[in-house]
Amino acid sequence: MKQVCVLGNGQLGRMLRQAGEPLGIAVWPVGLDAEPAAVPFQQSVITAEIERWPETALTRELARHPAFVNRDVFPIIADRLTQKQLFDKLHLPTAPWQLLAERSEWPAVFDRLGELAIVKRRTGGYDGRGQWRLRADETEQLPAECYGECIVEQGINFSGEVSLVGARGFDGSTVFYPLTHNLHQDGILRTSVAFPQANAQQQAQAEEMLSAIMQELGYVGVMAMECFVTPQGLLINELAPRVHNSGHWTQNGASISQFELHLRAITDLPLPQPVVNNPSVM
Repeated sequence: MKQVCVLGNGQLGRMLRQAGEPLGIAVWPVGLDAEPAAVPFQQSVITAEIERWPETALTRELARHPAFVNRDVFPIIADRLTQKQLFDKLHLPTAPWQLLAERSEWPAVFDRLGELAIVKRRTGGYDGRGQWRLRADETEQLPAECYGECIVEQGINFSGEVSLVGARGFDGSTVFYPLTHNLHQDGILRTSVAFPQANAQQQAQAEEMLSAIMQELGYVGVMAMECFVTPQGLLINELAPRVHNSGHWTQNGASISQFELHLRAITDLPLPQPVVNNPSVM
């Protein structure tokens, strides 16, 4: 029986464990403070349900493990600065941005990015936390410790938000789900809607962009890419190097769930193309 250890024992780890049972894969979600001797990681493939983690006895052991899939990718995606630099390197569309290093930069920031600035912490922050929407007369609201630790983006007038969940195997093959339409309230994902037939132009653009990212990183497994919908096309917002909450609908709405797809990819099993026959709402 193949074994997979998941760094993190939250909801995503438990869902991966459920998906492993029909495949005969023993999945062990483990807490960050677990004793290494109690974790069967030596003969396991290692994955993670989180992008970044503190240094503990367990994480030090896993960081050296040769079968930690995507070990070197997590630090790149966990930092919004290096994420944005990756998009620019690949010439992929994203909101105009810059590192916010000093308070004195604000006049130049608004000259370059426009009247609305979106400030985001480089690491951490989710569900709208660690983010500020600021105009020129509101910059004093930003805590002093944010300078050097945040990026600032142009506020985008978008008509919607979509995410693409896809997977890449060790052989470079890729498969994708239809685009998911996401509705947020106060920065928190409330509803995801997926249709069997996505907008063909948006789907093609999203697949091309996510394929380029996974190929550049040598990524294996499921990755999610969130995008803004604009009249000029999709703009990449951010990435998640793991199974994602906007893909939970795949557990009952597709021929294969994102959790099974991730396990198949990291254990080098074939990746079937997901089939979606009906709309799904989560």
